[in-house]
Amino acid sequence: MNTYEIRKANYSDCQNLSLLKREIWETTYRGIYPDEKINNYNYAENEIKFKKIIDNPNQNLYVATDNNNIIAYIEFGEPSRPFQDYSQEIGLFYIKKEYQRQGLGKKLFDLAYYSIKDTGVDKFFISCHKYNFSAQEFYKKMGGTIVKIDDDTANNNLPQVKFSYSIQ
Repeated sequence: MNTYEIRKANYSDCQNLSLLKREIWETTYRGIYPDEKINNYNYAENEIKFKKIIDNPNQNLYVATDNNNIIAYIEFGEPSRPFQDYSQEIGLFYIKKEYQRQGLGKKLFDLAYYSIKDTGVDKFFISCHKYNFSAQEFYKKMGGTIVKIDDDTANNNLPQVKFSYSIQ
């Protein structure tokens, strides 16, 4: 059993978060996203996006580390793109492929679930790419119910499946 440290992200993590996001796009989304989107990934722009998340008091960004290397991250809180009447979402959720299916995803999901529960809301949502089937299976296993499936687009860059979670 691996032991990981899970902690709030800070500015010094943002460059590594940007690198990790690109790596995960390569291993997860190559063949789903247009090659042009992955090939033209902007590291500096994404580093700034992570800093903006850290600066936003309505969003939370946590990292999981193994020997001080970031291997996963999760962002949750106020939706970056509003959806129906939901006031909370898990917005970003990435885990390096070699660390998947080891319980880390559930630990991160539970962190977000209980943090959202502490805000007093009774539901939240997660958006997942329509063709990321392994992530969809995970979200179903975590108790999510599909509430919306987007139509395909010309380049399959955007179609999402939205999962809803009731907080007990």
